[in-house]
Amino acid sequence: MSLEAANKFLARLEKEESLRTQLYVNGVADIARLRQFAHGKGFILSEEELKSALQTYKPKLASGGNMETFKQLAG
Repeated sequence: MSLEAANKFLARLEKEESLRTQLYVNGVADIARLRQFAHGKGFILSEEELKSALQTYKPKLASGGNMETFKQLAG
């Protein structure tokens, strides 16, 4: 896919608390598992696209949806 798709996934992750809850319940603790989780939600991304998006993503909500936790996965 593309960096744009990765950013759309992150925006959805930031916006939807239920999606973040699913992520936590599934024990996503590394970039490979985050990519697999995104794939399960219909986002076909490479690990490199996801890493790049995590490093450059700017939260859109005041709360940030705890995006810093996910940015750590990019290493």
